[in-house]
Amino acid sequence: MIGLGISEKGIKILKYMFEKNDVVTSKELEINLELRQPEVSVILRDFCNRGWVDYEKVKKPGKGRPLHKYYLKVSKDDIVNQLKKEFENEIKRLHKKMREIEKIFA
Repeated sequence: MIGLGISEKGIKILKYMFEKNDVVTSKELEINLELRQPEVSVILRDFCNRGWVDYEKVKKPGKGRPLHKYYLKVSKDDIVNQLKKEFENEIKRLHKKMREIEKIFA
């Protein structure tokens, strides 16, 4: 984490997806961003849970697992606003903790 609520690798993925402005596969992200498969999977799962990214399963010809094609669901501004809200909530939580500590030592 770089203190922004998203890892540097997560930022790389978001930037790539916004610049491409099209669907991407996890394999494409791994190759073009030089990331490992588990990293990409964890980050994309987090983005899906946050509502920023979604995917569709595409059956490949023949046997094997379906391919997941990922796409953005929200704008850059939506992501920034959500992160701001998360930071504001964290600041409130920390202020509350500080008040509790001050009461203990008052």
